Amino acid sequence: MSRYAVNSLLYRLKKDPEFRARFTRDPGSAVADADLTNAERSAFVARDMRRINELGGYLHLVMSIPGLAASQRATT
Repeated sequence: MSRYAVNSLLYRLKKDPEFRARFTRDPGSAVADADLTNAERSAFVARDMRRINELGGYLHLVMSIPGLAASQRATT
């Protein structure tokens, strides 16, 4: 819903290991009750760090959360 909501969720992911573990297991469920727009929620569920940053997520928070980014595998 706002830059504040995006960054609040990022901060929670950084500081709350239990919430981060829940997010890792089921991101959709973890962010279901967050005050986010559909675009923001979709970016978190997809772990699309670029999009989260474009939607107002502070880069230093985005980059400082262990395991947040979706794993990127090379396709051959």
